Amino acid sequence: MKIVVVVAVILIAGSIVGAYSVTGGFRTSRATGPAVLLPELAYYTLPGGQFNAVDFTAQGPSVVNGTFENTEGITLYQMTPAQALSLSKTGVVGTYEWTSGRIANLTVTNLNLQVPAGAWSLIFLNADNPGVYVGGAFTNTTIVTFFTPFILVSQ
Repeated sequence: MKIVVVVAVILIAGSIVGAYSVTGGFRTSRATGPAVLLPELAYYTLPGGQFNAVDFTAQGPSVVNGTFENTEGITLYQMTPAQALSLSKTGVVGTYEWTSGRIANLTVTNLNLQVPAGAWSLIFLNADNPGVYVGGAFTNTTIVTFFTPFILVSQ
């Protein structure tokens, strides 16, 4: 019985060493695909004076890609978490790392934004004055629709 166990252990150990030798060693699998920040056909409804943020962390130099359109006009900002927090507290855009400038209504935008490693917020801001509530909705509200997924691709 001891001989059978010893032979089995030798065969198993030999198989593991053989597999290691043939494959060039054991490797950890890593996903290299893009990270989806927003899925296709996601949308934001932004009343005047409001914003929505997409927060993400780039592990190294990366690119944010995606296609979107808005119905009334917005401005897109790239901000650090501290800058986004300041906007959230004050309602005023102070400093930022990048801006698209005003994107007119019904403009399809193909974003291709390079970002360095770090934590970031993409801020979609409807800078119009707050609207009034009429017929079940606020005036000056824009809808931002994402035609393709917003993705973060490592460079």
